[in-house]
Amino acid sequence: MRTFVITGGTDGMGRGLGLHYLGQGDRVIAVGSSQAKGDLFLAAAADIGAAERARFVQADLSTTAGVRELVDQLPDVIDVLVLAAQRFRTERMETEDGLESTFALGYLSRYLLGHDLFDRLERAEAPLVLNIAAPGSPGKMDFRDMQQRERYSSMRAATQTARRNDLLGVSFTQVHPDARTRYVLYAPGLVATGIGDSMKQPVRTLNKVMSKLFAAPVAKAIAPMIELIDHRPAAALTVVNRGKSLPVSAPAFDPANAERLHKETADLVASISR
Repeated sequence: MRTFVITGGTDGMGRGLGLHYLGQGDRVIAVGSSQAKGDLFLAAAADIGAAERARFVQADLSTTAGVRELVDQLPDVIDVLVLAAQRFRTERMETEDGLESTFALGYLSRYLLGHDLFDRLERAEAPLVLNIAAPGSPGKMDFRDMQQRERYSSMRAATQTARRNDLLGVSFTQVHPDARTRYVLYAPGLVATGIGDSMKQPVRTLNKVMSKLFAAPVAKAIAPMIELIDHRPAAALTVVNRGKSLPVSAPAFDPANAERLHKETADLVASISR
C-alpha cells in the first residue's frame, strides 16, 4: 500500500487522482483549504469503500506557517507527492507573509513541500514528486520583480509561476543529486476544473464556455499522470507537456537560472522565518 499526499486534493485533477488511487487500495491524504470540499472528498472515499484509507487535512498553503503546519501532520514515509494546488487571481493579493499570492501558493508552497518532505520520500520504495504546472511554455523568468509590485496581471502571475516551477524541477535535482526520488513536471493542457470560478464576469462565463467546448474531462486528463506514477521514469527529472516529452536542456530549464532561483527563494524563506 502506497501513501499519496495530494495538494489541491479536493478539486479537479487532484481529487480525481486521489479517488483513483483509493480505488486501487492505496492510502491518500488530500490537502485543501475548504473543509466543505474535504468532507465531500471523504464522503466520495466512503462510497467506494475506502474511508479508512482516506484523510483530509485543511491547510493554508499560501503561507510558510501553513505549509510547516501541514508538514508536521504528514507521515514519516510518503511514496508520491502530487503538487496540484493553485488559484487564479484576477487582482494582486498579498499573503500574511507579504508575498504575491500566486507566487506563494503556486510556487513557494511547492518549493517548501518538495524539500521539507524529501527525507520522507526517500524512505519509500519508489518515490515520486508530480508537479502539475505548465512546463516549457513561452516566456522568460523575471528575477527583478518576482512579487509583481510594479506591474501585475493575472496572466503574467500565472506564466511567471510556471517558469519558476520549471526551474524548481531542475534545482530539486541539483540540491539532491543522489536522490532516489524522481521529479516530474507535467502540463495537462486545458482541463474541465473549477480553477476559473474566481474570475470576474464576463471572463468567468467565457472560461466556462471554453471549458465545455475544448477542455478534457478530469478522468481523461489524469490518465497520462497515472501512467507516469505507475511506471516511474528512470530519469531524475522528466518534463511532459500535453503528452509530449520535453528535453531538460531547453532554455526554460537553464541550470544557472535554477540555481539562482533556489538561492533567492531560500534567502526569502529565511527572511520570513526570522
